[in-house]
Amino acid sequence: MNSNTMTIHPWGTFAALRDLQREMNRLFEGGLPAARTARFPLVNLLSDSNEAIVTAEIPGVDPADLEISLTKGQLTIRATLQDNAPEGEGVVCHRKERSSGPFARTFTLPFEVEEDKISAKYEKGVLAITLPRAEKSKPRSIPVIAN
Repeated sequence: MNSNTMTIHPWGTFAALRDLQREMNRLFEGGLPAARTARFPLVNLLSDSNEAIVTAEIPGVDPADLEISLTKGQLTIRATLQDNAPEGEGVVCHRKERSSGPFARTFTLPFEVEEDKISAKYEKGVLAITLPRAEKSKPRSIPVIAN
């Protein structure tokens, strides 16, 4: 029997991959502000045959500071998140997960809307925008005529 035989342990490769994944997770959890804020605010866009409703989680924003606009079927929500954390001598930040600064999210609406009937409400940190569907874009039933 050959004494130069080498034993291969496939699980050693997987352990190295787990270590790499752990390090990548640590990197992305920590310090890339763009990665943390790219999807802020969290938004739902739902529709039925009469309207679309956009809800966005925006806690801590003054409703007067919200800017909502509609241009060519694109809805945009803009505001600035204030950082109210205490600052100064002796204050140490041990963890910062809350974002601050300006943000904007833009969405393509699934149909034309009645622009003069759009409404927006802000309650308990949730913005709800109701966009009534334009009459000309509502689904219509087409009768079939048999010969």
